[in-house]
Amino acid sequence: MQNMIIPQPVRAGEKIALIAPCAPVLPERLAFAAEFIAGLGYTPEIYPSCTARQGFLAGSDELRAGDVNRAFADPDVRAVVVTRGGYGGARLAELLDYDTIRANPKVFTGFSDATVLHTLLHQRCGLVTFHAPMPAAANFREDEFTHRALADALAGNWRTVYDASHPERNAGEPLQCIFEGTAEGVLTGGNLTIVASTAGTPYQLDCRDKILFLEDVSEYAYAIDRSILHMRHSGILEGCRGVILGTWKDCEAPADMPVAQTLRNALSPLHIPVIGGFCCGHSVPSTFLPLGMSAKLHSAPEGCAIEI
Repeated sequence: MQNMIIPQPVRAGEKIALIAPCAPVLPERLAFAAEFIAGLGYTPEIYPSCTARQGFLAGSDELRAGDVNRAFADPDVRAVVVTRGGYGGARLAELLDYDTIRANPKVFTGFSDATVLHTLLHQRCGLVTFHAPMPAAANFREDEFTHRALADALAGNWRTVYDASHPERNAGEPLQCIFEGTAEGVLTGGNLTIVASTAGTPYQLDCRDKILFLEDVSEYAYAIDRSILHMRHSGILEGCRGVILGTWKDCEAPADMPVAQTLRNALSPLHIPVIGGFCCGHSVPSTFLPLGMSAKLHSAPEGCAIEI
């Protein structure tokens, strides 16, 4: 991978673009998102996609892609915040102005369906981006730890260690050794279903020499297994150095194999270290990850660590 461009942190008073590149945003959640950003000392600017609706999308593809392009092109905007996920990010792949985005690096945050946008900004533009909570998501307002995660992503508090000596970094939950080993590489990934859906396209994720982060929501065990198997068969996982597993909200069904065992079985053929129990994803509390930055992973029964 090319040398990644790390954006400048956002400073007090600077402008942050709120965009909806995926599904429509509920007005009351948009209002909370704008108030939250303003409460951090920044100046929120609501882009047209946040108030648009076209069926299951936040306006037309052209409108949503245009918001991304304009936000990166505007020299006064210092961060681009995806307000919520849903569906629709992949529809923008052919409409983004990659040259303009590459020439104007800035903080980009979001997760879930925004996973495809992270991948595009990494692999087409060489930008470090941030898998971080979204301020108009359904349960964002419920948890202060999650609020701090987005605040840290915007302010540049990116270097940290998650281990037994820093339990507060993982909301007090211990990391779990799934498969032993150590690894070092660039962080990549996001939502499992979205990553798997890119296989065989010009926009598929490249995991070679990377540490892959995965999480998902409302996907039963067989679907999780199917997605990982599809990734293995398509070659996406070739050369992957290690895996970090986030949260798997509402992914259990009474007749299913437990999700933890499903993930263990599906990832076993890779023969690489795997850590579980990382509080990042659709559940709250949730932290953030700087995708595109280098990280070290240590997985052992006596203790696990992630160093960024």
